[in-house]
Amino acid sequence: MTLGELALVIAAIILVSIILYMSGALVSRDWSVSKSYILRVLVAAIIAVLVIPVFRDAAGEFRLDDLGLLLAFVLLIIAVRFLIVDELTVADDWLASIVIALVAVVLIYIVDKVANELFDIRLLVLF
Repeated sequence: MTLGELALVIAAIILVSIILYMSGALVSRDWSVSKSYILRVLVAAIIAVLVIPVFRDAAGEFRLDDLGLLLAFVLLIIAVRFLIVDELTVADDWLASIVIALVAVVLIYIVDKVANELFDIRLLVLF
């Protein structure tokens, strides 16, 4: 891994952390931040940036193509449920997890598309 690739991974983790925080804040309508919540969001972002693409690619090796993306999304929902939603005040934990993961994925794809169109780079190439 080159220094540029490492910088891109770190930038992706920071960007996904911000996106996951914003998604959680939108769902719970609570914009307060504690140290443990920041750590939980950071761990969820690391899972999203590093672990989910591995599961998606592994599913691609078994020729499951789109099912790999679905498995990656389910993994993100589970990570959000047990890492982020425990800190939030919501009525239904699993529904909040699904909405946070869905909003996060949509925002990630929007940021990646804007970066690709404006700067001709794939910022979140792992997704």
